[in-house]
Amino acid sequence: MDQTKITRIDFLRHGLPEGDGCLRGHTDFPITPQGLEQMWCAVEGLSDVEKVVTSPLVRCREFAEQFAGRFELPIEPVEHWKEMNFGHWDGQSRDSLWENYGETLSQYWQNPWQSNPHGGESLREFDYRIQQAWEALLTQNSGKRLLLVTHAGVMKQFLRILLDMPENASYLHRMELPYAARYRVTVFHDENGKNWPQLQWPVQQQF
Repeated sequence: MDQTKITRIDFLRHGLPEGDGCLRGHTDFPITPQGLEQMWCAVEGLSDVEKVVTSPLVRCREFAEQFAGRFELPIEPVEHWKEMNFGHWDGQSRDSLWENYGETLSQYWQNPWQSNPHGGESLREFDYRIQQAWEALLTQNSGKRLLLVTHAGVMKQFLRILLDMPENASYLHRMELPYAARYRVTVFHDENGKNWPQLQWPVQQQF
């Protein structure tokens, strides 16, 4: 492969926020001090980032602003990297959701591609949004080293796209991304304009 340019993106999930036990979605719960500490631990040794991109939700943005400030980096909040919008389920506790929507909730998680009972964002819409965000990220930041601060749902959905996983619920149930989880995607751009992304997990410290 003729490699002429490399883009590197470190995906970082936010740490522990308030509202633990809730379906957070777009609900803007703040990050906790413990959550910030988790995130700093996760990026230890990551000193060569050139730009920070973040979900605008405060549980991501607060750390992103701190990191960008410490290393004097540009920062870009991007709406498309927000968590999935769960409509009228958004922000409710999981216990409350099971009590009020148990059967509907169970059916939804068995095949979330086929229904949208919460009235928010369908999984298909969410999937398309993440694809669009990824394409824009590469177009606008080709050749750079980025830190992308985002959410577990986003990171799982992106892995589905990157690894060509089928449109079913298996990948949602089989991946665990704890608070402050971090993985890296390195994209090699060849001279013909084709992108060759590679997942690196656990993270390697160099290309």
